[in-house]
Amino acid sequence: MIAYAITAALHSKHISRVIVATDDQTIADIALHYGAEVPYLLPDHLVQDHTRLEDTFAHMTQWLLKEDPSISHICFVDPTRPVRPLSFLDEALEAMLEGAYDSVISGVKEHKSVWRESDGVLTRLDSGFTVRQLKKDKIYICYSGLITCTKAEFMAEGQRLGPNVHIHEFDDLNMTIDIHTKDELRLAELILDEWNDRYVTPSI
Repeated sequence: MIAYAITAALHSKHISRVIVATDDQTIADIALHYGAEVPYLLPDHLVQDHTRLEDTFAHMTQWLLKEDPSISHICFVDPTRPVRPLSFLDEALEAMLEGAYDSVISGVKEHKSVWRESDGVLTRLDSGFTVRQLKKDKIYICYSGLITCTKAEFMAEGQRLGPNVHIHEFDDLNMTIDIHTKDELRLAELILDEWNDRYVTPSI
């Protein structure tokens, strides 16, 4: 799973360094094998069950900026989401840069009705379909692990996203696979085996 994330990032023409954050030496060794950097192992306080990803982002970004103050953006690519077309990262990053956004995050436009329950009361969030409107409001479900990229100044402060965000839309639902169970792992393997020319495939 780590190899898929590393390979996707290494193939991006906009990403200059690929760094894996981990506290595990075995994972570090695998990351190094596939071409990533592992400058240090994470301290214990950043690998607890209650640790926020934003705290890890901030720790790594602060370290990077001390080493290289010219770094402008930090991208997060989650290894639990291995199904990505090879061009996906660059398309998202180019949309962010061309639009001068603070951040980009990937998402799927939701066409179904969307409801929220609060204190036992259901409220519809989308506008629904009307003859006058002929279309619904745009509502997105975001998948930050496929790519989240933000200006380094925000990441260093523990903010995953800046105030001006672009959602990079995709419609390939295979890409929404998020591996946390054996069933999800098997499903991802089936997708990647079936369409190994469509998605990122690392060399062994």
